Amino acid sequence: MAWKLPYTSSIKDMPFLFAEMRKTAQLLCEGNTRDDIIKLSMKSNIYQLEKEKRRRDLPLRMLKRLGTIDMPLLHILADGRDDDAKLIAFLALIKSDRLLFEFMREVYADKFQTGQMEISDKDFFDFIERKAQSSDTVSGWTSNNLARIRNTYKNILCEAGLAKRSGKSLLIQKPICDQQIYNLVGGENDIFAKAMLLEV
Repeated sequence: MAWKLPYTSSIKDMPFLFAEMRKTAQLLCEGNTRDDIIKLSMKSNIYQLEKEKRRRDLPLRMLKRLGTIDMPLLHILADGRDDDAKLIAFLALIKSDRLLFEFMREVYADKFQTGQMEISDKDFFDFIERKAQSSDTVSGWTSNNLARIRNTYKNILCEAGLAKRSGKSLLIQKPICDQQIYNLVGGENDIFAKAMLLEV
């Protein structure tokens, strides 16, 4: 689970990447194995990447994210409506990234539940400062690294349909989710779904 993972800033180099996550989900649903997908990336360049290292690293990251969700959710990501698929892609992302999950729970959902719809840069940096007090990893990050993470979070939330820009701030957007998604994201996904779907 995300809260057992180490903190990492790698999200700034591998952001939402919805199209790549969807393509990977489609390949998995077609019966391709992990090794098949890595080979397709390396030999056929299915993700259309210039650098060989990126052709190796990207499918590994997509597979890691998608390994956090089960097959019914994977099928929605592969073949569902874009809005639904983006929610599932975001769920996979927060299940594989501890810092983003904690941001969603401690800032995004908390703001919404207290009637505040705007997230400022200060909110992000206050959140990071709290994490730095209890984590040597986070406390060692440079200001440039933190700015890149903040900007990546903003982009991801907007791409996923969970926020929209308002100057330098973000306005929280409660996602519209059909009953099928609600039914599928319960159980072990419940704590993540509540942060994402703004459920109490």
